[in-house]
Amino acid sequence: MIDPPTVRLPTARPSAPTLLRASRVTMEFGGLAALREVSFGLAEREVLGLIGPNGAGKTTLFNCLTGLYTPTAGAVTLRGRALPRDSARVTESGVARTFQNIRLFPTMTVQENVLVGRHVRMRQGVLSSLLHGRGFRRSEAEAANRASQLLEFVGLTTVSDELANNLSYGDQRRLEIARALATDPSVLLLDEPTAGMNAAETENTRRLILAIREQGIAVVVIEHDTKFIFSLCDRVLVLVQGAVLVEGGADEVQGDPRVIEAYLGAPPSDVDALIHGGRA
Repeated sequence: MIDPPTVRLPTARPSAPTLLRASRVTMEFGGLAALREVSFGLAEREVLGLIGPNGAGKTTLFNCLTGLYTPTAGAVTLRGRALPRDSARVTESGVARTFQNIRLFPTMTVQENVLVGRHVRMRQGVLSSLLHGRGFRRSEAEAANRASQLLEFVGLTTVSDELANNLSYGDQRRLEIARALATDPSVLLLDEPTAGMNAAETENTRRLILAIREQGIAVVVIEHDTKFIFSLCDRVLVLVQGAVLVEGGADEVQGDPRVIEAYLGAPPSDVDALIHGGRA
Protein backbone atom coordinates (compact mmCIF):
# COMPACT_ATOMS: atom_id res chain seq x y z
CA MET A 1 0.00 0.00 0.00
CA ILE A 2 1.31 3.48 -0.86
CA ASP A 3 2.42 5.28 2.27
CA PRO A 4 0.09 8.29 2.55
CA PRO A 5 0.77 11.54 4.38
CA THR A 6 0.52 11.41 8.16
CA VAL A 7 -0.66 15.01 8.51
CA ARG A 8 -3.23 17.15 6.77
CA LEU A 9 -1.80 18.60 3.58
CA PRO A 10 -1.76 22.34 2.91
CA THR A 11 -5.05 23.82 1.81
CA ALA A 12 -5.54 23.93 -1.96
CA ARG A 13 -4.58 27.34 -3.35
CA PRO A 14 -7.55 29.68 -3.92
CA SER A 15 -6.11 30.36 -7.39
CA ALA A 16 -6.34 26.69 -8.39
CA PRO A 17 -8.57 26.25 -11.46
CA THR A 18 -12.17 25.25 -10.82
CA LEU A 19 -12.68 21.67 -11.93
CA LEU A 20 -16.31 20.93 -11.06
CA ARG A 21 -19.03 23.55 -10.63
CA ALA A 22 -22.63 23.26 -9.49
CA SER A 23 -24.70 26.32 -10.39
CA ARG A 24 -28.03 26.87 -8.61
CA VAL A 25 -28.84 23.16 -8.63
CA THR A 26 -32.46 22.56 -7.63
CA MET A 27 -34.13 19.17 -7.26
CA GLU A 28 -37.85 18.78 -6.65
CA PHE A 29 -39.88 15.65 -6.01
CA GLY A 30 -43.61 16.10 -6.39
CA GLY A 31 -43.33 19.80 -5.71
CA LEU A 32 -41.13 19.35 -2.64
CA ALA A 33 -37.63 20.83 -2.95
CA ALA A 34 -34.88 18.44 -1.84
CA LEU A 35 -32.25 20.91 -3.10
CA ARG A 36 -32.67 24.67 -3.42
CA GLU A 37 -30.29 26.56 -5.70
CA VAL A 38 -27.13 24.87 -4.44
CA SER A 39 -23.97 26.39 -5.89
CA PHE A 40 -20.31 25.60 -5.23
CA GLY A 41 -17.03 25.09 -7.03
CA LEU A 42 -14.44 22.34 -6.58
CA ALA A 43 -10.84 23.18 -7.37
CA GLU A 44 -8.28 20.78 -8.77
CA ARG A 45 -6.55 18.70 -6.07
CA GLU A 46 -9.03 19.88 -3.44
CA VAL A 47 -10.82 17.89 -0.73
CA LEU A 48 -14.28 19.32 -0.03
CA GLY A 49 -16.41 18.14 2.88
CA LEU A 50 -20.19 18.02 2.61
CA ILE A 51 -22.01 17.91 5.93
CA GLY A 52 -25.46 18.61 7.33
CA PRO A 53 -28.21 17.05 9.43
CA ASN A 54 -30.11 13.99 8.20
CA GLY A 55 -32.37 14.90 5.30
CA ALA A 56 -30.31 17.93 4.32
CA GLY A 57 -30.00 16.76 0.70
CA LYS A 58 -26.38 15.58 0.66
CA THR A 59 -26.90 12.28 -1.19
CA THR A 60 -29.46 13.93 -3.46
CA LEU A 61 -26.75 16.40 -4.46
CA PHE A 62 -24.37 13.52 -5.22
CA ASN A 63 -27.08 11.92 -7.37
CA CYS A 64 -27.45 15.18 -9.31
CA LEU A 65 -23.68 15.45 -9.79
CA THR A 66 -23.40 11.91 -11.15
CA GLY A 67 -26.37 11.73 -13.50
CA LEU A 68 -28.60 9.51 -11.38
CA TYR A 69 -30.96 12.48 -11.08
CA THR A 70 -31.57 15.21 -13.61
CA PRO A 71 -31.87 18.48 -11.66
CA THR A 72 -35.15 20.34 -11.93
CA ALA A 73 -33.10 23.50 -12.49
CA GLY A 74 -29.46 24.53 -12.51
CA ALA A 75 -26.38 23.05 -14.12
CA VAL A 76 -23.31 20.95 -13.33
CA THR A 77 -20.13 21.42 -15.35
CA LEU A 78 -16.75 19.70 -15.43
CA ARG A 79 -13.91 21.85 -16.79
CA GLY A 80 -16.53 24.26 -18.09
CA ARG A 81 -18.52 21.66 -20.03
CA ALA A 82 -21.97 20.44 -19.01
CA LEU A 83 -21.96 16.90 -17.65
CA PRO A 84 -24.09 14.35 -19.53
CA ARG A 85 -27.48 13.37 -18.12
CA ASP A 86 -26.52 9.72 -17.93
CA SER A 87 -24.58 8.15 -15.06
CA ALA A 88 -22.40 5.92 -17.28
CA ARG A 89 -21.37 8.85 -19.45
CA VAL A 90 -20.72 10.98 -16.37
CA THR A 91 -18.30 8.29 -15.20
CA GLU A 92 -16.62 8.28 -18.62
CA SER A 93 -16.31 12.07 -18.33
CA GLY A 94 -14.27 11.69 -15.15
CA VAL A 95 -16.62 11.77 -12.15
CA ALA A 96 -16.77 8.59 -10.02
CA ARG A 97 -18.47 7.82 -6.73
CA THR A 98 -19.05 5.36 -3.93
CA PHE A 99 -22.40 4.85 -2.22
CA GLN A 100 -23.68 5.15 1.32
CA ASN A 101 -24.66 1.47 1.21
CA ILE A 102 -21.93 -0.82 -0.10
CA ARG A 103 -22.63 -1.89 -3.69
CA LEU A 104 -20.11 -4.58 -4.55
CA PHE A 105 -20.58 -7.77 -6.54
CA PRO A 106 -20.42 -10.16 -3.57
CA THR A 107 -19.80 -13.39 -5.50
CA MET A 108 -17.02 -11.90 -7.64
CA THR A 109 -13.43 -11.70 -6.47
CA VAL A 110 -11.81 -8.52 -5.21
CA GLN A 111 -9.81 -8.20 -8.45
CA GLU A 112 -12.90 -8.83 -10.59
CA ASN A 113 -14.78 -6.06 -8.78
CA VAL A 114 -12.02 -3.60 -9.65
CA LEU A 115 -11.99 -4.81 -13.26
CA VAL A 116 -15.70 -3.97 -13.49
CA GLY A 117 -14.80 -0.35 -12.75
CA ARG A 118 -12.02 -0.50 -15.32
CA HIS A 119 -14.44 -1.43 -18.07
CA VAL A 120 -15.24 2.20 -18.96
CA ARG A 121 -11.58 2.74 -19.96
CA MET A 122 -11.19 -0.41 -22.06
CA ARG A 123 -11.26 0.26 -25.79
CA GLN A 124 -11.30 -2.62 -28.26
CA GLY A 125 -13.40 -3.36 -31.30
CA VAL A 126 -16.25 -5.84 -31.43
CA LEU A 127 -14.38 -8.16 -33.77
CA SER A 128 -11.27 -8.15 -31.60
CA SER A 129 -13.39 -8.94 -28.55
CA LEU A 130 -15.18 -11.81 -30.26
CA LEU A 131 -11.98 -13.33 -31.62
CA HIS A 132 -9.81 -12.46 -28.60
CA GLY A 133 -7.44 -10.72 -30.95
CA ARG A 134 -4.23 -8.88 -30.13
CA GLY A 135 -6.01 -5.64 -29.19
CA PHE A 136 -8.34 -7.49 -26.85
CA ARG A 137 -5.49 -9.34 -25.13
CA ARG A 138 -3.48 -6.14 -24.73
CA SER A 139 -6.47 -4.31 -23.27
CA GLU A 140 -7.20 -7.15 -20.84
CA ALA A 141 -3.58 -7.25 -19.69
CA GLU A 142 -3.51 -3.48 -19.16
CA ALA A 143 -6.74 -3.64 -17.16
CA ALA A 144 -5.41 -6.46 -14.98
CA ASN A 145 -2.21 -4.55 -14.34
CA ARG A 146 -4.10 -1.39 -13.38
CA ALA A 147 -6.37 -3.37 -11.06
CA SER A 148 -3.32 -4.85 -9.32
CA GLN A 149 -1.81 -1.38 -8.89
CA LEU A 150 -5.02 -0.06 -7.31
CA LEU A 151 -5.33 -3.02 -4.95
CA GLU A 152 -1.78 -2.34 -3.79
CA PHE A 153 -2.64 1.35 -3.39
CA VAL A 154 -5.60 0.65 -1.07
CA GLY A 155 -3.87 -2.24 0.71
CA LEU A 156 -5.87 -5.21 -0.60
CA THR A 157 -3.24 -7.09 -2.60
CA THR A 158 -3.23 -10.10 -0.26
CA VAL A 159 -6.99 -10.67 -0.70
CA SER A 160 -7.24 -10.07 -4.45
CA ASP A 161 -8.56 -13.60 -5.08
CA GLU A 162 -11.05 -13.56 -2.19
CA LEU A 163 -14.75 -13.14 -2.84
CA ALA A 164 -15.85 -9.60 -2.02
CA ASN A 165 -18.49 -10.98 0.32
CA ASN A 166 -15.78 -12.51 2.52
CA LEU A 167 -14.02 -9.21 3.21
CA SER A 168 -14.34 -7.29 6.44
CA TYR A 169 -16.56 -4.22 6.39
CA GLY A 170 -13.58 -1.84 6.27
CA ASP A 171 -11.96 -3.77 3.43
CA GLN A 172 -15.21 -3.70 1.46
CA ARG A 173 -15.22 0.08 1.78
CA ARG A 174 -11.65 0.22 0.48
CA LEU A 175 -12.58 -2.08 -2.39
CA GLU A 176 -15.37 0.29 -3.39
CA ILE A 177 -12.86 3.12 -3.49
CA ALA A 178 -10.46 1.03 -5.61
CA ARG A 179 -13.27 0.21 -8.06
CA ALA A 180 -14.15 3.90 -8.38
CA LEU A 181 -10.49 4.79 -8.93
CA ALA A 182 -10.33 2.18 -11.70
CA THR A 183 -12.42 4.55 -13.86
CA ASP A 184 -9.54 7.07 -13.80
CA PRO A 185 -11.63 9.92 -12.36
CA SER A 186 -10.59 13.54 -12.01
CA VAL A 187 -13.30 13.92 -9.33
CA LEU A 188 -14.13 11.27 -6.72
CA LEU A 189 -17.32 11.52 -4.63
CA LEU A 190 -17.34 9.49 -1.39
CA ASP A 191 -20.66 8.97 0.39
CA GLU A 192 -20.00 8.26 4.09
CA PRO A 193 -16.75 6.31 3.53
CA THR A 194 -16.13 5.81 7.28
CA ALA A 195 -19.66 4.81 8.34
CA GLY A 196 -19.47 1.86 10.74
CA MET A 197 -15.68 2.01 11.07
CA ASN A 198 -13.63 2.03 14.25
CA ALA A 199 -11.09 4.76 15.03
CA ALA A 200 -8.15 2.97 13.39
CA GLU A 201 -10.09 2.24 10.20
CA THR A 202 -11.30 5.84 10.09
CA GLU A 203 -7.75 7.17 10.35
CA ASN A 204 -6.59 4.80 7.59
CA THR A 205 -9.40 6.09 5.38
CA ARG A 206 -8.39 9.69 6.09
CA ARG A 207 -4.84 8.91 5.02
CA LEU A 208 -6.05 7.08 1.93
CA ILE A 209 -8.12 10.08 0.83
CA LEU A 210 -5.11 12.37 1.23
CA ALA A 211 -3.04 9.93 -0.84
CA ILE A 212 -5.76 10.01 -3.52
CA ARG A 213 -5.53 13.81 -3.54
CA GLU A 214 -1.79 13.43 -4.03
CA GLN A 215 -2.56 11.51 -7.23
CA GLY A 216 -4.15 14.71 -8.60
CA ILE A 217 -7.78 13.74 -7.93
CA ALA A 218 -10.23 16.18 -6.36
CA VAL A 219 -12.47 14.62 -3.70
CA VAL A 220 -15.88 15.47 -2.24
CA VAL A 221 -16.75 13.64 0.99
CA ILE A 222 -20.12 13.25 2.70
CA GLU A 223 -19.66 12.29 6.33
CA HIS A 224 -21.54 12.61 9.61
CA ASP A 225 -18.29 12.38 11.58
CA THR A 226 -17.46 16.08 11.71
CA LYS A 227 -14.16 15.47 13.49
CA PHE A 228 -13.11 13.39 10.48
CA ILE A 229 -14.25 16.10 8.06
CA PHE A 230 -12.55 18.97 9.86
CA SER A 231 -9.24 17.08 10.08
CA LEU A 232 -9.31 16.20 6.39
CA CYS A 233 -10.89 18.85 4.20
CA ASP A 234 -9.62 22.04 2.62
CA ARG A 235 -13.14 23.48 2.66
CA VAL A 236 -16.49 22.43 4.10
CA LEU A 237 -19.96 22.99 2.68
CA VAL A 238 -22.90 22.78 5.09
CA LEU A 239 -26.34 21.86 3.72
CA VAL A 240 -29.51 22.38 5.75
CA GLN A 241 -32.99 21.75 4.33
CA GLY A 242 -31.57 21.43 0.84
CA ALA A 243 -29.78 24.79 0.80
CA VAL A 244 -26.25 25.98 1.50
CA LEU A 245 -26.01 27.33 5.04
CA VAL A 246 -22.26 27.95 5.32
CA GLU A 247 -19.22 27.38 3.11
CA GLY A 248 -15.63 27.94 4.17
CA GLY A 249 -12.48 26.57 5.73
CA ALA A 250 -12.68 23.92 8.44
CA ASP A 251 -11.83 26.32 11.27
CA GLU A 252 -14.32 28.89 10.02
CA VAL A 253 -17.19 26.43 9.61
CA GLN A 254 -16.82 24.49 12.85
CA GLY A 255 -16.92 27.69 14.87
CA ASP A 256 -19.87 29.22 13.04
CA PRO A 257 -22.86 29.60 15.42
CA ARG A 258 -25.27 28.94 12.54
CA VAL A 259 -23.75 25.49 12.02
CA ILE A 260 -23.83 24.73 15.73
CA GLU A 261 -27.48 25.75 15.97
CA ALA A 262 -28.48 23.77 12.88
CA TYR A 263 -26.89 20.62 14.30
CA LEU A 264 -28.45 21.16 17.71
CA GLY A 265 -31.90 21.25 16.14
CA ALA A 266 -33.14 24.82 15.78
CA PRO A 267 -36.82 25.25 14.82
CA PRO A 268 -37.37 25.03 11.02
CA SER A 269 -38.37 28.69 10.80
CA ASP A 270 -35.15 29.73 12.51
CA VAL A 271 -33.02 27.52 10.25
CA ASP A 272 -34.76 28.95 7.19
CA ALA A 273 -33.88 32.43 8.42
CA LEU A 274 -30.28 31.34 8.91
CA ILE A 275 -30.09 30.02 5.34
CA HIS A 276 -31.38 33.27 3.92
CA GLY A 277 -29.07 35.46 5.98
CA GLY A 278 -31.45 36.31 8.76
CA ARG A 279 -28.68 35.93 11.35
CA ALA A 280 -24.95 36.31 11.36
